[in-house]
Amino acid sequence: MSEQVRPTGMLRRLAPTLALVLLAPLVAEYLLGDFRITDLSPFPILALTYGCGALLIRDLVRRSGRGWPAFVALAAAYAILAEGVVNQSLFNPNFMHLHLLAYGFWPTLGTSPFWAISVITGHVAWSMAVPVGMTESLFPEQSTQPWLGRVGLAVTALLFLLGSAAIAAYFHRTATHHASAAQIAVCAALILGLVVTAFSVPRPQPTIGSPHAGVAPVWIGAIGFLAGSLFVALYGIGAFILHWPAIVTATVAAGLDALILLLLWKASPRSWTPLQVWAASTGGLLVYAWHGYVVDRALHGPTHIVGHTLIVAALGAVQAIAWFRVARFRAG
Repeated sequence: MSEQVRPTGMLRRLAPTLALVLLAPLVAEYLLGDFRITDLSPFPILALTYGCGALLIRDLVRRSGRGWPAFVALAAAYAILAEGVVNQSLFNPNFMHLHLLAYGFWPTLGTSPFWAISVITGHVAWSMAVPVGMTESLFPEQSTQPWLGRVGLAVTALLFLLGSAAIAAYFHRTATHHASAAQIAVCAALILGLVVTAFSVPRPQPTIGSPHAGVAPVWIGAIGFLAGSLFVALYGIGAFILHWPAIVTATVAAGLDALILLLLWKASPRSWTPLQVWAASTGGLLVYAWHGYVVDRALHGPTHIVGHTLIVAALGAVQAIAWFRVARFRAG
């Protein structure tokens, strides 16, 4: 009997880790529209960077007993590492021929504040938070537990570093512009500061009173969707509709970030219920679902709409399954 139970327990522990490793790149790159459903060759490397990065951050937060403030700080550190050091999109004026720094480029900084806010927020919200929320909703009975032991943490960190090194080597070989030593040093200082901040944040106190206190899940999902939709549409609104200076658009983007962080705290200052987590990740997922059609059309043309719809449908099915699991967990 013990020989039969042991593999089952191992699979139960591995299931959420594997789910997160797969979901993170699907949301961050494929649902966004950067990659088509047929672009499978980059997926293993993206799983190492996005998936292992999200898993590492999530488990470090859980093991240390900290909450969303620590998660946001570590996710922001991940974003700066990915975009400032690994692929260096923060400093490359012609990154992938997309001209990401053209709107509001500051020569003194060597970057665009608007792009910096946009890409860091994108990683925190959609590369990290949404996949983690989806996975914890799929496995609500394990949502408050660490999923990795010490060996698992070490292996995950090693895989993340290997994936990041592979991407860094690719862009070092192919890019025509590279970050300066000073820019890399600034990124390293910011990353270190965010990591220290994450583990200096006081641990949340145990929930007192009703476990369902806080903002209703429906409002979390609705506000997350509306605020997220406005955020991803800001570039088009500011640059082409209202013709704002880039610094104004960047300020509005930073203000939206502040409002969402306030919502995260107000939703439940001590801990989140599984239904709140599901609602937040659903709101974020719906943002990339519609925005991905815009990005996909811009990058790949109108012929790939069917492929993007398949991605939306698949991730929507995952979230539907998560809802049933959360509902069953609450009922049980």
